[in-house]
Amino acid sequence: MKRFVLIGTLFSLIAAAVLYADSLFINFEPPAYHTGSIDMQNGWGGQNPPVTFINPAIDQAIVSNNVAAPASFGKQSWRISNAYTDGSFGDMPFSPSLANEAGETQAFNGNGVLTFSGGTRQNHFESQWAFTSADPTGPGTDCSSTSVTCSYLSMAPDRGDGARMSYIRLEDDSSGLRVFFDDYQDKAPYGSYGTPATAAQGCGPEDNFVETMVASGLNRTKAHTVKRTMDFVDGPRNDVVKVYVDGTLRHTGTSWEDYFRWCTESGGGTGSTATDQSRTVDSMIFTVRGGQGETHPLNRLRGFLIDNLSLQSSGNVCRSGDGDGDFEDDHGHRHHGAFHDDSCESGGGRVEDDDLDSGKHFESTSISSGTFTSNNNSQTLTMIGTGLYDGVPVGFTMVGVDYGGVIPATYTLILTNGRSFAGALVTGSLLIQ
Repeated sequence: MKRFVLIGTLFSLIAAAVLYADSLFINFEPPAYHTGSIDMQNGWGGQNPPVTFINPAIDQAIVSNNVAAPASFGKQSWRISNAYTDGSFGDMPFSPSLANEAGETQAFNGNGVLTFSGGTRQNHFESQWAFTSADPTGPGTDCSSTSVTCSYLSMAPDRGDGARMSYIRLEDDSSGLRVFFDDYQDKAPYGSYGTPATAAQGCGPEDNFVETMVASGLNRTKAHTVKRTMDFVDGPRNDVVKVYVDGTLRHTGTSWEDYFRWCTESGGGTGSTATDQSRTVDSMIFTVRGGQGETHPLNRLRGFLIDNLSLQSSGNVCRSGDGDGDFEDDHGHRHHGAFHDDSCESGGGRVEDDDLDSGKHFESTSISSGTFTSNNNSQTLTMIGTGLYDGVPVGFTMVGVDYGGVIPATYTLILTNGRSFAGALVTGSLLIQ
């Protein structure tokens, strides 16, 4: 198992169910941290197991802050640059691990020989850190005329061996600081379980890592924050990742789950649920890329200051379901259905239905339960309550099923007066996450 730091671990009881909220906060201050390489300080190091040291050629160290550093960074910060770059993973800097990993129910926390994360599996992971330029008055780059920028650093949620589930990159040059986010997008034809051929559809030329610049022109003399939240939802194409910069939501995307699920180079793509799964996370890996060796020597002793790093895993993730569209059954009978429910909203949700053939109208008046269930191929929301059918009180059960776009979503409405409808989405949308 990976190294753990117990400072900041929190256990809580929520809604009479045991949900473990596990957190860690690191500000790199003395006496917990001393100046010099961060390697082997308070759980920092390379991959473990096996015990691996951070590559000593990487330009990184805990440093004493000068008067130019932001006041919120305190006396010390962690400085790292890409003066030296490498394509490896095991000897890059890994943060300490949370006791409780996060990921999908069937996500892998090991490679079949070694186990990298553990504890109680959670479905929500957050990471946040502050950063600024370590050389705010310098050019921030030693690029050649063929390069755009050279002072950069990437960080990713990880289980401890380089199986990254997301990616954020920081860049610095004279124009300011920039933040980039990359996710893996599985586009039609979608990968699916069954055979290697059907799985391979999720790792074709139309599928790729998509990069988005979420912030640019940030003041190089100021402290900035990046926060990334990850909600892991069982099944493909449905993890939700949100990126905040300086407290503002800048982008909503997804994780790298389908890269691990469908691509053979990551160990997936067999068509079997036994092997084609995403990965867990419990820590952060910081990587310096762009070549091999001393590729940006003018950045040595410069780069970025990192401070106020926090990690958290929890099981109190919100789930939501929204539908608004026309649905048609196999007899050509059509309804317009609309619904909404959110597990973290008080006051319940709503369901409305219009029979486009008869003109009859149903609307909910109260919701007694909303239940979200998941499997490898679909997400389901079941809502139960009471309502009015053309003004007459009835009970109802509504079931919406989201197949992630592989096949049309379905909508079922059953009323206690004997009327019912089950149909597939023709126009509109139905999303459960």
